[in-house]
Amino acid sequence: MLCGTQEASAQDVSARISGLEDNGEYMGLLRNDALLRNREDSLIGVIRSVRGAMAENAATRDSLAQVRSDSLLLMLSDAENAVFSLRMEKLKLVDRINAIEQNFVLSNMGDIGGQAQSNSGGSDFMNNPYFVKSIDPEDYKELQRVQKMEAETQGYVSTYMKNYEKVKSLYDRYIVAETEADAEAVYAELEAAMDDNIVLERRLAKAWSEIFDQKSYVYSYFLEKENREDLLDLTENMMTKSLQEKLAASEYYASDAVANYCLQKPIILNYEMYVAKLLNQTAAIDSLTNVSKTVRQIDFRIPKIDVERRSFVDYQAIEFTPKSIYNASNPIPDCVVYEYGTIYRILLGNYKYKQSVSIFRNASPLFVEEGEDGRFSYYVGGLRTRAEAEAALEVLKKKGFRNPQIIEWCDGRKTNLSEQDESAQTSFRVVIKGGTLDDTVRDVIATMAEGCAISKVSEDTFIVGLFDSRAMAERVAQAVVKCDESLTTEITEISTAPAGEEAAAQE
Repeated sequence: MLCGTQEASAQDVSARISGLEDNGEYMGLLRNDALLRNREDSLIGVIRSVRGAMAENAATRDSLAQVRSDSLLLMLSDAENAVFSLRMEKLKLVDRINAIEQNFVLSNMGDIGGQAQSNSGGSDFMNNPYFVKSIDPEDYKELQRVQKMEAETQGYVSTYMKNYEKVKSLYDRYIVAETEADAEAVYAELEAAMDDNIVLERRLAKAWSEIFDQKSYVYSYFLEKENREDLLDLTENMMTKSLQEKLAASEYYASDAVANYCLQKPIILNYEMYVAKLLNQTAAIDSLTNVSKTVRQIDFRIPKIDVERRSFVDYQAIEFTPKSIYNASNPIPDCVVYEYGTIYRILLGNYKYKQSVSIFRNASPLFVEEGEDGRFSYYVGGLRTRAEAEAALEVLKKKGFRNPQIIEWCDGRKTNLSEQDESAQTSFRVVIKGGTLDDTVRDVIATMAEGCAISKVSEDTFIVGLFDSRAMAERVAQAVVKCDESLTTEITEISTAPAGEEAAAQE
């Protein structure tokens, strides 16, 4: 059914270049390309579903989890291999389609007549005297500026795609890691790679937007001045087709910036080929054709990878048994501190020496923690919410425990909630120094720290915050420096004192 639907939809294609509708080879290639694209999109959907199933499987952590994980990994590998094969097949089609389109357009253009320049062997049409003279000096200056940015954007795209492969590989390792230690080690790499791509996306989006806007404006102006409305119509048609393709593929690509580059760069290259042809710059056309092939080989249809932080927290309700489950052969275990997640335990007491299990009234599960001072803290339970912990606290008091206290561990950080006033909080903020914040930096901050305000302290100092965790503040700080190496950052801790303490301090 799927293949039948794909083949039917692939029949409904239109020529991207007016005048090629009767070219049987060209229309057949377009239909085959549409069919391969539909199959690729279906496989991307399968990959996304398999990764979702892997995430659900990782969360269950039951006895069959590993068996299911192995099976899902095999399915994922098969689907990705199939996508790779399709893409190799598509490259051949794309090259041939592109060649037919370019040959048709260029062969039907003609020359610029008596205005054509004599330096037809040159490969840099931008320095052609006639072209330079035809453009407003300020516009030409801007054109030269954005031309220098082209290599930078190519680097962004290349690095993003390499990083994406790294993210994909790390994610597949992360989702099947069996222990928290293994998972957290992979997650640190994964998080860094994802943050790098956030920065790359924003840099690419800003740079490519400037390039596309300036080049399309200047080339359109030149073609209009040369009375080549036919070429302007062709380019307008390409823009419409690229927008339609982007909208149709919105579910199947990970980066809006990369998609824009891959769809709009061929349009700019076509503009440049038209201009080069009008100026008889044949060497430039050959060079642009090679660049076009390289760009067409970049497949922006890559599955989104949604990474949710895995929690290995093992929650356990408090129980009382007729006889303690702990003895010499089954001693009270050490208290587990999880690197990620929140868990509540009840502190039963802090002692100079290890205690006999008999004093804990057959409560379980028990845990012991040896502090830096050599004293031993004993805890019971592993509760999911503070409400559960408060309810358990009342039960323990009725059982005869004199001073049980609620202890919260959040991402490895321990807080005694029974001793802490509820109005006392600790937050973090990022201080940025060394210059102004451009749009790229601000966009990265808005993406990574949604809801956190940016405050300007002085001409070259800004504050971002507040953050609930130091880790999140550090991630944002690192991303800011990656965006602009001239900036420096530091993390400051903000402690909100209880209202009573503030009043006392003022007195």
